[in-house]
Amino acid sequence: MKVNKTQLTTGPIFKNLVLFSLPLVMINILQTLFHTADTAVLGILAGDADVAAVGACGSLISMLVCLVSGYSSAANVVISRRIGAEDKEGSRRATGDALVLGLLSGVLLMLIVLVFSKQFLIMTNCQPEILDKADTYMKIYFLGMPITMLYNFSASILRASGDSVRPMVYMIISGIANVGLNFVFVGVFNMTVAGVAIATVLSNAIALSLALIAILRDGEYCKVEKKNLRLRKQETLEIIGIGLPSCIGGLSFYFGETVVVSSVNSISVDAMTANAISAQLDRLNYTVGASIASAIGVMISQNFGALNFSRIKKTMNIGMLYCTAISMLIGVLVVAFSDFLIGIFTDSEAIISLTKGRLILICLTNFITCSMEVLLNAVRSLNRPKSVLVVGIVCGFLIRSIWAWFVWPISKTLPFLFICFPLSTFVGCIIYYFIYRSATKKEAEKLTI
Repeated sequence: MKVNKTQLTTGPIFKNLVLFSLPLVMINILQTLFHTADTAVLGILAGDADVAAVGACGSLISMLVCLVSGYSSAANVVISRRIGAEDKEGSRRATGDALVLGLLSGVLLMLIVLVFSKQFLIMTNCQPEILDKADTYMKIYFLGMPITMLYNFSASILRASGDSVRPMVYMIISGIANVGLNFVFVGVFNMTVAGVAIATVLSNAIALSLALIAILRDGEYCKVEKKNLRLRKQETLEIIGIGLPSCIGGLSFYFGETVVVSSVNSISVDAMTANAISAQLDRLNYTVGASIASAIGVMISQNFGALNFSRIKKTMNIGMLYCTAISMLIGVLVVAFSDFLIGIFTDSEAIISLTKGRLILICLTNFITCSMEVLLNAVRSLNRPKSVLVVGIVCGFLIRSIWAWFVWPISKTLPFLFICFPLSTFVGCIIYYFIYRSATKKEAEKLTI
């Protein structure tokens, strides 16, 4: 499959950013829709308890994956910089290093969850009546984690080279397979939560196979060579230097989210189900903005490697307007069609009411979160990874946890609980903005010395 890679260091910024980001947006929308299909199939063919069981795992899975997912983003930054600097050999070394790290991180996560899955769920106040179902889903899902992480790193490598089209094609193929397998395992074999977990693992294996074939056939910067399939000191330390603060910072956000979800889980199964449904729908909004932010990060990384700081500033300004405008539009559309969308998952009036309250708040303020994602990707690309750690701890964990523990008990409603989400990301935006301004100024000054 011949693909024209988007030029990120030359040409019109807005046009190239749109061309590069649209496949990323499609990838993440498809991932969200296909994951939503898991929940929808359970809602149609199984029951609310199965939906709640999968929903109870959502934030926990995100938090655990965040332990290592920052390294795939770091690999993207490292490879993008080398491509921007036209360092072909360095890019190939970083590619081999990233693939080895991806496999090792997946194996590590798998072993952790197989041993501690049920304990993790109990810590999040998972209701006893769905605990066994949730535990089953977690263990099967993480048996496939080496496949999932290796695919994440492979897709990240392709994106770093300016190729966002093939990962989109692979996700379409994988997602269609996932939906089909869901109906087979749940509808035909009545496997409920185990069925959707197995379907996810198998569909990820399809995507991984296609991505690895693409990388192996790459004849340019990201070509895989046997001699580079090992951990080299320089590339490994560079990826860890960027990835570790990102992982801790991202983990802090998920710790904060887990505290919030734990508060939800302490209310009732209806509240858990409402949170699970709403999370599926507002994730569609978030992933679009996060995809555009990721594309902006790749463009900034390549231009940082090329030492083109005027283009970095223009990319940031154009990208921020683009990302926030799209996020605001999607948030309004999701809220406008919320009755129809929620009705796909449940016909319970109590659950519908709870879901809609949370959905309106999160979707209409999601542009703040997406703005923070743009700034996060920018400062990480500009070699300021420690800032991600600081913002994660302060905004992701402290603000959200303090709100859930001390403020929310004043009025125990779902919307009031989730006010801490836009509040924490707004503070994050402010911090990141000043770090971004300082970073661009200092890096540009180095060129004049």
